[in-house]
Amino acid sequence: MGIWLFFAACSNASNDYSASMEPEYAPEMMAVNETAKQQSPEPNLRPESSTINARDGRIEKKIIKTAEISIEVEDFKKARTGLDALLKKYNAYVSDESKQNYDYQISDDLVIRVKAEKFDSLLNNVSGLAIHVNSKHIKLSDVTEEFIDITVRLKNKKQVEQQYLEILKKARTIDEILKVNEHLRLIREEIESKEGRLKYLRSQISLSTIYLNMVQTVESKDYPGFVSKFIKAIEGGWEGILIFILALVYMWPFIILIIFIIWLIVRYRKKRKQKQNN
Repeated sequence: MGIWLFFAACSNASNDYSASMEPEYAPEMMAVNETAKQQSPEPNLRPESSTINARDGRIEKKIIKTAEISIEVEDFKKARTGLDALLKKYNAYVSDESKQNYDYQISDDLVIRVKAEKFDSLLNNVSGLAIHVNSKHIKLSDVTEEFIDITVRLKNKKQVEQQYLEILKKARTIDEILKVNEHLRLIREEIESKEGRLKYLRSQISLSTIYLNMVQTVESKDYPGFVSKFIKAIEGGWEGILIFILALVYMWPFIILIIFIIWLIVRYRKKRKQKQNN
């Protein structure tokens, strides 16, 4: 009975939640109210002050850096060797690669991950491999607000989880245990979801991404120009005529049969017309 009184008291602890809100949030609101009553918040409730707050007291920005660059190279093999040397130099790696060989060009699409502090240097050196930079786009996404929000919410959820664990110790009946365990399950799902998102943000912040498209145009001697295409078109047309003639030769019995049938039809119509005139 004491446990359910505890739930009821917690449910009325905040005016920000409606009466229809599930009781799983009651301990969370109680935790927030309890913190507000203290003269100074405990250190473990501050969102990662060592990583978010800079030494001067201001919030350190959390930036996700990405770049899309398309370059044309003179020699693909040499450029690829140079790129591998750059990746080794800047401790970067290729997370995904797709290479295509066409009649007129060699194309390679790569996804490169590199530490954020080496992003600009690597990108500039990659541009140096090109004889021409076709396109280049850099994007900086500020996720500071989301990062702090998730961090604070995660700490509050963990505090709620601890309170439910304390409630579970006081549970006496199977029904009470099952209900508290259900609340714990929901809270843990939220914790895991926020931890996953936070892990993803940390990964994207610490490792920047470069989407590289590297292309080599095949030389004209290997790729047919207009004149050679025109000559090939004439040759192909002449071959088509020969094939058509050969087809007619193979089909001569059918052609004679068709001509004979047409002759019979024409003759029949002429005779019929003569009879009608007489």
